[in-house]
Amino acid sequence: MAEPAGATASNGMGGTGERHAFTGFAYACQFFYGGWFLFHGLNYWFGFYFDRSVLPGPGLVPALAESGVMTIVKLLEIVIGLALLLDRFAALAIVGAWPITLMIAYVNGSHLTRFGLSVSAVIIALNAIMSLGHLDRYRAMLAYHAGAPVLGQGGARPIAGIGHILAAAGGVAAAAGVTYLTLWLLH
Repeated sequence: MAEPAGATASNGMGGTGERHAFTGFAYACQFFYGGWFLFHGLNYWFGFYFDRSVLPGPGLVPALAESGVMTIVKLLEIVIGLALLLDRFAALAIVGAWPITLMIAYVNGSHLTRFGLSVSAVIIALNAIMSLGHLDRYRAMLAYHAGAPVLGQGGARPIAGIGHILAAAGGVAAAAGVTYLTLWLLH
């Protein structure tokens, strides 16, 4: 049987039945996760269900809601959810979902209830499975030596030796300097 055009072993189409099964499972995770993010992102404005966690009061989530950061998080949930459901920019959406995933897991898991710990485990597992499904797209980012930053194709050499040490020290000194200057200007 011929493989479909564009099918490769790395994307799970064609090849072994195991790869095909994983692709189907990863897609199921992707569409469930996308729906979860879209539903909860839209709930922030449309109130499909009552969410006590964003009410004023003590705690991390109410503080995020009060400061306006939750609005940004919920917009990101909508964009990420749509990207996953439409299967467009999925690899980027999965990476963008990790900080939100970890915050959801932390907030739910910190209650130390069976439900909260279960939600934490499920959302981390979903994001991990989706990430594994797109590992071939991330492999270049996981290189120990990433090489020099360039615009376009190669050509530049990475910083080496004492130049690298001086550049790293300069980066730390500049960050500390900007921080102390900001603190001095604010007081």
